[in-house]
Amino acid sequence: MNWLENLLILIGISLDVYAAMEIEGAMIPQVKKKALGIACGVVTIWQCVFFFGGYFFSYELLHLHYLKNGPKIGSVLAVIIFGLLGIRLMTKAIRQGNFDEKRRDIQIRKYIRIIATSSIYTLFTGAACGLVGSNEIYMLLVIVITTVGVVIGGVYTGYHFGYGSKSRLYVIGGIMLFIAGGLLFLRDVLGMFNPVG
Repeated sequence: MNWLENLLILIGISLDVYAAMEIEGAMIPQVKKKALGIACGVVTIWQCVFFFGGYFFSYELLHLHYLKNGPKIGSVLAVIIFGLLGIRLMTKAIRQGNFDEKRRDIQIRKYIRIIATSSIYTLFTGAACGLVGSNEIYMLLVIVITTVGVVIGGVYTGYHFGYGSKSRLYVIGGIMLFIAGGLLFLRDVLGMFNPVG
């Protein structure tokens, strides 16, 4: 996959985390930098573990020739995964959840629980990226930067403005995943073009 598709995918799944952090930020009485720093570290490590767990599993499947016609099948599976992840975000945008609006300090355990529920999707994203041979160093760099950015940005946005934009974030994330899957489908499955090298 090229840099544009990788970026769209990682930002797309990161917007899910951003929305969750925005909700949490709306519930805290004060942003404590030490707790926020710990939350950034924990969430980033968690995202990396699940992403690369999926990545290396599928990468090994592909290179050990367990998948016949590996690269093309890998691309088809990746397109399906990105489509399903996009549908999931769109569904979250439509559903309106009820949130506990009590003011409380940042609770690292609660953040871990929030991220753990979305980790299965991070695992699938990693698997899809492994199937199409994304550059792991580039992916690590983008995961670290985007995760730290969305945790800090989400908490501060929620703290100052509430969580009213969460539905829009889900829609934008879903659209990004659909675009990345579409570009991958056109290039690797249909062999039509290479939009960005």
